[in-house]
Amino acid sequence: MAKKSPNVWQKFWKRITDLWGQFLGTIDGLIGNKFVDFLNKTVPAPLRFLIPFLKDDLGIAPPSITSFRGIGIPEKDETKEILKEISVDQRVGTIWQIKPQFLRYQCQESNPFRCEFPHETVIDDPNNKYCKKCQFPASLPPEVKVRGRGGVYQVDNYIGIRGSGRLYNATNLTDGEPFLLKEYVIPKKYFNDQETRACKRNFEASSELKLSDGRKQDSRLITPIEAIADVREERCYAILPKTDEALTLSDYLDMNGAMSNWQVKSFLNQALQTLESLHSQKYRLRSGVVTSGLPHGNLTFYSIAIRSNFQGFTVYLNDMALWEDRFYPPDVQTPAYSINRDLEDLGYIAFYLLKGGVIDLENRSCLNPYDPDHWGSRVHLGLKKFVQNLLGFGETTYSSAEVARRALLRLHIERDALLEFIDQEEVEPVKKNWWGWLTKKVIAIAIGIILLLLLAFLLYFWLTQPQKAANLNFPCCINQISDIPEGKFTYISDKNGTWNYTLLQNNLIAKGSTLEDELQKRQPKLQLSYQPVNVDRNADQSPISQLLSNQADFAISSVTDNLGGNFITQNIAYDGLTVFVAFSYAQRNNSLPTSLEGRLTFAQLRQLYTGEIINWRQLGGPDLPVKLYMPLDDESVKIFEKRVLKDETAIAAFRQLSKDGNNGITSLSIFDSLRQVIQDFEDRNIGSISFGSISQVFGQCSVYPLAIADDYRSFVAPLVWTNGAPITPNADLCNEKGSYSQNYNAFINLNYPLAYPISVVYTRDNRRLPIAERFVSIMRTEEAQHLLKQTGLIPLKSPIK
Repeated sequence: MAKKSPNVWQKFWKRITDLWGQFLGTIDGLIGNKFVDFLNKTVPAPLRFLIPFLKDDLGIAPPSITSFRGIGIPEKDETKEILKEISVDQRVGTIWQIKPQFLRYQCQESNPFRCEFPHETVIDDPNNKYCKKCQFPASLPPEVKVRGRGGVYQVDNYIGIRGSGRLYNATNLTDGEPFLLKEYVIPKKYFNDQETRACKRNFEASSELKLSDGRKQDSRLITPIEAIADVREERCYAILPKTDEALTLSDYLDMNGAMSNWQVKSFLNQALQTLESLHSQKYRLRSGVVTSGLPHGNLTFYSIAIRSNFQGFTVYLNDMALWEDRFYPPDVQTPAYSINRDLEDLGYIAFYLLKGGVIDLENRSCLNPYDPDHWGSRVHLGLKKFVQNLLGFGETTYSSAEVARRALLRLHIERDALLEFIDQEEVEPVKKNWWGWLTKKVIAIAIGIILLLLLAFLLYFWLTQPQKAANLNFPCCINQISDIPEGKFTYISDKNGTWNYTLLQNNLIAKGSTLEDELQKRQPKLQLSYQPVNVDRNADQSPISQLLSNQADFAISSVTDNLGGNFITQNIAYDGLTVFVAFSYAQRNNSLPTSLEGRLTFAQLRQLYTGEIINWRQLGGPDLPVKLYMPLDDESVKIFEKRVLKDETAIAAFRQLSKDGNNGITSLSIFDSLRQVIQDFEDRNIGSISFGSISQVFGQCSVYPLAIADDYRSFVAPLVWTNGAPITPNADLCNEKGSYSQNYNAFINLNYPLAYPISVVYTRDNRRLPIAERFVSIMRTEEAQHLLKQTGLIPLKSPIK
């Protein structure tokens, strides 16, 4: 009996899926995995869940990796039992990384790095530093902090062993970015003090690899972002970028089995491309030495990572011997590394990828690429010859990775089908139907346009989302902060700056009390001596310069740009400059806030503070001469110069006017300028203008803080009503106190053009006591943030519990 013909919708769906597969194949042929990488990087994180659904709905999956029964891969229990019975070539064993290490420790695994007891010891008690059975250095417990040049890294959790080191998830506490931390140990049973120092010095000097010409190249070679030698422990650390969803080659084989011929070709192509870059280019080490012709030297099932995607996979090379082998015991002879050895190791790995493992469990023997019977019939003949050439016993040899890759690309191997459909038998003649206009070309173009429109929509949605307010969780109270170092410590700040006023001004928090008194009362263990610094703009005298000369333990500053890698900064609050003019009721018709509509642009401020505008009529205001004031606070002046004046010509004119005194710009304290601005307007018929920190101006209703706008951007008001609406010149700031406040969200998100953080600054030095970190922890409690808010500063989040 003839089978029933498929209906219209079945044919229509089959044609769409066929063309979708052809479209993917075309994209893959043109740009390969870069298209998928581009989507992964471009699509916002909250919407990436759509990609798996898209794959599932259309039946798209990674090329299937057929399982290969009866094959064992390294480190599996059944494989280990057979390894006790058979002999393994030393070269192959190196690729598996089954060589015992540190035999002087009585470890039941003959290798403390392959043993779980050092980690279980830490789980039992985080304070344990050595294995409870063999005394080998234990793993790192969670929340341990490691200080480097790029910040402070906190260990989140233990991952496992890779190569000759332990791997952990870690977070940079400065910006919250996730990294991998690899820990290497220098056991005292193998290294004396001199050898330990030499090992640490060599590790730091050679573990950071960059192109000598400064270019950044994505060659899929994973190198340490930072190499750190612990001055107090027998350990070193490598900070590595985190490659999401990447598995070691061993784990990948365990999950998926043997690779197909096309997949092995793709793997070899990517690995050779990375080796070609490594072997042929010049690199600069952290020590400054420039070298070329570097071999990888450590190609194993564990140093190669692979990340699947629905177009195939991406291959990464980790753990170069240049730094990985620094931690072999002095009495262990490391192999001689070379470019040829890299190619041979890659040949071994390709052979075992084709077989799906390294041990034939059924015959209880080690698979050997030199044995013709071990290759099998499913291996592509051209690929087999290529791998044999890599191993050095084929018809030819390759002098470099570049030559080998060119030979590989000449091999023609069909790719595994992404989609498979069974054609149904049709017994009826084909009739021309209404969907006949749906040609392959039309559908391919339509799908391409839809994808581009979807991507454009996602980009627009992502980029137009308003910035979210800070979402921070702080501990409750100051007295909950423990581990405060004992002793007396000194910190500094600008004598005329915001912090000096915030800390020492009476009655801001309670009658007759200062913030300094409140902190001391709530945390008596905190023995801090505050020393204000007289800043000389014409000399190198600033809080930061005194930190470099070790005259203080830390500083508090609002100018933290371009400090360099020797300093760490952590925010404890926000502040900002506000530009203000007189606010008069008696002469409301000549009021500057009304005529200026309560706002000024940066361009207008530049014209005012460089002497271009000398009468408010030039800005559409009343016929009043302009009088300029500025604060004594050097940090505020620097911020004003950088953000408002910007170019050197305007800054030079501003500084010249500041030297002219009463005929130019007059420097006064904030409170003197508040009083002088209103007196100039009411008694002398002069339109004065000044600027200063919002924490000191807020609540002084004799002046009006103007809304300001950076060039070509919208205006932002420093004060808002309790419902979030900006204040206007019609507001009665004196009689309506309590109905308005600082624009917290604008300052916290730094949307206000002159907002800036108040930061604790300290030097990056592992030898000093962590008093600065503890002070930051205290100031980041809900209690301390509330105190800072009472002084007029903007807390790190709003509202505060």
